[in-house]
Amino acid sequence: MLTHYEIRLAGQLDDRSAAAFAGLHMTCSATVTVISGDLDQAALHGMLERIRMLELDLIELRRVHGPRRRLPE
Repeated sequence: MLTHYEIRLAGQLDDRSAAAFAGLHMTCSATVTVISGDLDQAALHGMLERIRMLELDLIELRRVHGPRRRLPE
């Protein structure tokens, strides 16, 4: 079952890190990158593992209802 998630990471991703999340919607500000998309549980755990392996700073993981896309705060 697919669920829509928003993942907030500290800072802007470099090209290599951003490529690890290809196929997902990404918005960036000076201090936060928001990655969002529809994921099943296996894909969500894979994303969290990629975040850990890339040593990115996870701020927040949020399940959202519907295909909303929020801009970084």
